[in-house]
Amino acid sequence: MRFAIVEGTKSVAGLLFWSAGHVVNALVLLAGGIYVLFCVAWLHAPLLDVLRVTATMALPVLGLAWLCRWGGRRLWKPAPAPSPVRRGLVAVAGVAVVIACGSVVRTGVRDYQCSVDRSRHAAGTQKDGVEHVCAIDLDRYDIGFQSLARATRKLAFPPVDLAHTPFAQFESLGGRAEFVNDIPSRLYRGFRMPDGHQVTLFEHDMSADGSRSWRDPKDEPERINGLPARLVILETSSGKAVSVLSWFEGRRGYQLWVDANVVRVPLRDRLFALAASLPRAIPACPNEPPRPPLRFDADGNPVAEPMPQVLTQAQMDAIVDGSRRPCK
Repeated sequence: MRFAIVEGTKSVAGLLFWSAGHVVNALVLLAGGIYVLFCVAWLHAPLLDVLRVTATMALPVLGLAWLCRWGGRRLWKPAPAPSPVRRGLVAVAGVAVVIACGSVVRTGVRDYQCSVDRSRHAAGTQKDGVEHVCAIDLDRYDIGFQSLARATRKLAFPPVDLAHTPFAQFESLGGRAEFVNDIPSRLYRGFRMPDGHQVTLFEHDMSADGSRSWRDPKDEPERINGLPARLVILETSSGKAVSVLSWFEGRRGYQLWVDANVVRVPLRDRLFALAASLPRAIPACPNEPPRPPLRFDADGNPVAEPMPQVLTQAQMDAIVDGSRRPCK
């Protein structure tokens, strides 16, 4: 009698594990597919990069779901002992899942420790001008370039001409367009300097997509051709660094960064010289209707514009399709 109860309990537990494995497997695949579709179709992110990130997140969970299905099936429907080869394959798969899970946990712990260290170094940032960050924070500046002709084929604005600037002497690494409101209004162009450092020029024509940007003047102590600018140096504990120089020229936003700490490596003057060499930008929408001035709250932060009570047909079309936004 006791043996029958034990066997019945094992069968029920096995059925639950087997079912849970299938449910988790289906949910992970569905979530992964939605994530890939959203990133590629909406954010226009590179497909291979999105698949790599998705696989990193999904494979450990899929491996655990497979183990649940396998173990549940063994409890639910006992089968003859598998062959040594099959047992070896199962063992290898189990070890791989454990390693993958351990890698994810290790990455999470490392990022948490880095965030704690970053908060401790916050006060020191004011002294040495270097912002201590985690390695993941620098991933935003690692651009996957494609051919420049492909990146600029359907660009919504004319990028600045670099033919008569020092950039023309550098090795071109390609470019990549980026979309805002489904409009290709951003462009990254990469170059390799003779000393081996990689420099990236980023442009954002806000007249093409109708977006706005604001920055506290106190955060812009530098000057590029008389325009307020900001230099930020980001560095990890391992010494990997990125120095970012950013400024605005009318409705064109610029960022210029190099993969080095320009305080420790003597590249500061050269970075500013490269920024100053850029010709004036030609906006995509030179006759853009003027926007109302920004309003600020008591803390000095910009306040979003209130939605108008009545919209014209042109405004409705611009909301549905940003490319139909009136330019004059």
